[in-house]
Formats: sequence, structure tokens, C-alpha cells
Amino acid sequence: MKKALALALCIIFALSFASCAKSANDAAAPENGSVSQKYFSYTTDDIVTESVADSSASGSKASELNEKIIKTVDLSVETKEYDAYIAALSASVTAAGGYIESSSADFGNGYSSNRYATYTVRIPADKLGDFLVSAGKNGIITNKTEEQQNVTLEYVDLESRIEAYKTEKQTLTGLLEKAESLDNVLAIQERLSEVNYQIESYTSQLKVLENRVSYSTVTLRICEVERVTEAEPTVWSRIKNRFADNLDDLVDWFKDAVVEIVGGLPVLVPLAAVIAAAILILRKIIKKRKAKKNIN
Repeated sequence: MKKALALALCIIFALSFASCAKSANDAAAPENGSVSQKYFSYTTDDIVTESVADSSASGSKASELNEKIIKTVDLSVETKEYDAYIAALSASVTAAGGYIESSSADFGNGYSSNRYATYTVRIPADKLGDFLVSAGKNGIITNKTEEQQNVTLEYVDLESRIEAYKTEKQTLTGLLEKAESLDNVLAIQERLSEVNYQIESYTSQLKVLENRVSYSTVTLRICEVERVTEAEPTVWSRIKNRFADNLDDLVDWFKDAVVEIVGGLPVLVPLAAVIAAAILILRKIIKKRKAKKNIN
């Protein structure tokens, strides 16, 4: 009796163990199936988001050591030696390894003979300080504005997205080699084209950002003057400058008067001749009337 009872208990225990093992396997099966399904039916957004998150976490540490800064400087310059300043500016840009991005010039008009110019130059970031020092030669910097933009996060984000799309490209290439049906081949090739486009687009944006970081932008507004503005003018210099300004205004007034008179000669000469003729005729008429009165 005792042996029969012990045998029954052993059978019940074995059946219970088998049932628990089966339940555990059934519970684990959907998880494994979902992973497999995700591998074969993944989306690029999932891959890019996960890769960017991972890369951003590691990139944030690297960015602390090598930040990406875009520097922009705006200068207003006065010079009495306009030609010499422009020549020295071009030489300084070349010596720094930079280039002139754009330029414009105004060579004066009828009211002012002073010349003006605007130059936008790109200078290597590590040579910016030396270039700004040379920009003060042959002239006086009257105004300076400097801006700095930290684009480290944007830079890291672009790098992460490029790496994510490259990873997807490798995955798609592997799937393309294993694809058997024509529909799968066409679908993978279509996605590969989109991925290649995204890689080229983000790579182009990264190159533009690298250029803006590597080369600082300096805008110079150059004005030719007869007297440069002093940083801290004294009373005597203010009196001297005011006297010189008034004298210049007087000279300019005489110049304008001469210009108006000489320029108006084509009109003034005929008009003076008409007036003179009218006066002569009027005098003759008056004389005739007086003569008639005397005879009467």
C-alpha cells in the first residue's frame, strides 16, 4: 500500500514538472518570435532613433573635448589710405590661407569723393586672431561685433544619422543577397535608394557645417575718410576737427557754386543775351518818347 502511494505521488510530480516546463516554453515563444519578426520587418525610423540615441550618448562626452564653434565677426573700418588698405587686406587673407567670398565697392558720387567697400572673407578658425590684428593696420576699427554659435549637438546628430543609415544599408544589402522573390528584391532596392539619398543629404549638410566651423566669416565695411575717428578725442582735437569740418563745408559750398554756375552757362548765356536785348529795346523806346515830348 505504501509503495503504491509513493508511486502515485512520483507520477503526479513528474506530470506537474512537465506541465510547468511547457508553460514556460509557451511564454517565451512569443518573445522570440517578436524579435525575429522585428528583424525581418524593421523600420528605418526605429534603427535611426536607436542609433542616434546611442551615438548621442557617446558623442556628448566626445563633444566636451572638441566642441564645434561657428565664429562670425563684423568690422567697421575707417582709413585715409583706401588703396593701400584694400591691397593689404587681400594680402592678409591670402597669408592666412583664407579666401574672399564676396565684395562690393562704391567709388563716390557727385556730392562725395570718398570710397566705400564691403568685403566678406573666410578665414581659418585658428588664424582668426592674427587676421583681426592685421585688419587694424592702415586703418582704424570703429566698431567690432563678434558672435559664436555652438553647433556640437547638431554636428553629432548628423554624424549619428549617417552612421545609422550606413548600418541600415549593410543590413539591406545582406537581405538583398538572401531575397528569393522578385517583390522582396524590388522592395529592398527601393529602400536602398532612399537610404543612399539620406546618406548623401546628411553628408552634404555635415560638410557645410564643417566648412562653417573650420572657416570663420569676417565682414569688413571699409570707409575712406580724410580724418579717422579718434577713440578718446581731447578738447583740442575736437576743436581742430570742428574747424576742419567747417572749412571743408565752406570749400564744398564754393565748389558747388562753381559747378552750378559753370554747368548753367548753356542756359544763363542765352538768357543774359535776351535780357540785354530787352533792356536796349526798352531804352530806345523811352528815348523816342522823350524826344516826341520835347518837340511838342
